Amino acid sequence: MHPMLTEFLDKWIWPTAPGAPGAAFRLRITKDKCVKGWEIALVSTLSEIEKGLASGNDDWKRRIAMGGYAAEGVQMSIKQMSAQLLSINLEEQEQYLDLQRMRARQVWDECKHSKLHAEVLMEKGWIGSERDLLGNAAAHTQPLPAYFGLSMMFPHIHPLARAAQHYFVETIACIGIAAYLSRVDDPMVRHEHLSQRDEELMHMMEGKYIIDTYCGEPRDQQAVEETLDFLLHRLRVSL
Repeated sequence: MHPMLTEFLDKWIWPTAPGAPGAAFRLRITKDKCVKGWEIALVSTLSEIEKGLASGNDDWKRRIAMGGYAAEGVQMSIKQMSAQLLSINLEEQEQYLDLQRMRARQVWDECKHSKLHAEVLMEKGWIGSERDLLGNAAAHTQPLPAYFGLSMMFPHIHPLARAAQHYFVETIACIGIAAYLSRVDDPMVRHEHLSQRDEELMHMMEGKYIIDTYCGEPRDQQAVEETLDFLLHRLRVSL
């Protein structure tokens, strides 16, 4: 296992609150499903960074910023989070109210994230202002397949499935940020990632907390298992 992943696991994943009803389940799916996916993602990110550094130009930094803006753009995030909030049945709203509040907060977190990418594009001189991105298709093209179809909605059909998405995907974000900070000296690229580090960690811990708290019974674990299977499949296809 890569030392960077080992360090993250020891610090943030393995520690568990005493008596958490879903903790044993979370630790099992982490060992059985998540760790391998996290390592694959980390190795891929490190490889891409090394290729970029060896290229001798800054075009890879532009691609990262543009891709990040497209994936985290204001319109993209508002549409995604709004759809997820509306996917909970009215009779379940009270039961999952705390989860809904956390998701609503994430709308603002993701919109802030897109601004970090825009700052890099402006500072590097690739755009004059964020308005320049309005007519740029690359700034509004989501590379994930059927983003507003299966890839967007499946992990959010059940509110506990969202916890699986946060736990798995936001951990990839956390270790990816650690990879950039360990390899890249460019102050704007570091700003782009360092400013997002705590936000990604917060959403990972949100997923961890929800699984530990809500997933003590098999009936509540199924949505998490199914979502992880889908996310792992999508990760293998994309890489």
